[in-house]
Amino acid sequence: MGEKFYFPKLDAIRGAACFYILIHNFIYGLYSLDLVPEFVKLIFAAGQEAVIVFFILSGFLVRISIFRHPELSFRKYLIKRFRRIYFPLIISMLLSVLILAGKGTLLQRLSGVDIIGNFLLLQDFGSVKPGTWFYPFLGNLPLWSLSYEWWFYMMYYPLIHWVINPTQRIYYILLFSAVSYGIYVGFPNQISLICSYFIVGWVGVEMANLFLKDRKFTFTNMRPILISLLVMAFISAIPLLGESEFKAGHYPFLMFRHFFAAFLLLSGGLYWYGHKLIYFNQILGGFSIFAPISYGIYVFSYPILVQWGLNANFPKNWAFYGLNFLILIGLAYLTERKWQPAINRWIK
Repeated sequence: MGEKFYFPKLDAIRGAACFYILIHNFIYGLYSLDLVPEFVKLIFAAGQEAVIVFFILSGFLVRISIFRHPELSFRKYLIKRFRRIYFPLIISMLLSVLILAGKGTLLQRLSGVDIIGNFLLLQDFGSVKPGTWFYPFLGNLPLWSLSYEWWFYMMYYPLIHWVINPTQRIYYILLFSAVSYGIYVGFPNQISLICSYFIVGWVGVEMANLFLKDRKFTFTNMRPILISLLVMAFISAIPLLGESEFKAGHYPFLMFRHFFAAFLLLSGGLYWYGHKLIYFNQILGGFSIFAPISYGIYVFSYPILVQWGLNANFPKNWAFYGLNFLILIGLAYLTERKWQPAINRWIK
């Protein structure tokens, strides 16, 4: 086992992104009700950009984990990723089944094809992206990102271990993602879409490499990363030239949003880092409490807060919604801190 690392500020960022997505999903479900002011909806409209933060963090932490465990075989790596992704996913799927069965809409919503697609982790938010193959299970929309996370994990290990010339590696990944996006534009399909986003997760890997090598980040050593994201944002903007109408939450503008957001987030974060992350703890430090249960919160929030919490048979008031938040936090805690360790001991 190699050198140990602990990144409390990354925990705070992950917790903050998790909390933001939680509020985003909740407000998304309230759009038809007159309970949330318009400016609040606008503030919490960037839920998918917060998911981009998760992609980058995952790449960084996977690279650090592999550095600490250089002896880790692909089989063991696969098992660790499998139990980490699938156990909370299955709990969330069962949760949606129970909720929709209680509402009497399960049979109308249940799709055998989508069940298979979600277990293969090939689901996506199909209503806003052409060429997707499977919808998130029973409408649990946040599950769209798990397909990207899983297949990024599958590509990280071989590329970290076997691709030579690490100084040029990010440009190979950029080329791979750019070509994949070109294929997607010409022939929309799920595989090309996932591969086109791989550059976003990979910049996390490259940032981990910079940390391991230099122990710091500067605009100089981060230049290849920022250039790659900016180039990918430019490439994703090309299909916009043929559009007469832009929809911020739909293809092709949605993809441009994601890539450009990744560039802006890292650029802004690097500028803040250069100024000693002033007031970081005061602004984001408290969100670290959500980090250990962030995945559970992410996959359970939509079923509990929207599919169940906005059921027509339940009252529409903040006391009831507050109770739902407590149930969500409790289930996420049980899943991640109590049941997941048991699963880890069982599946080795």
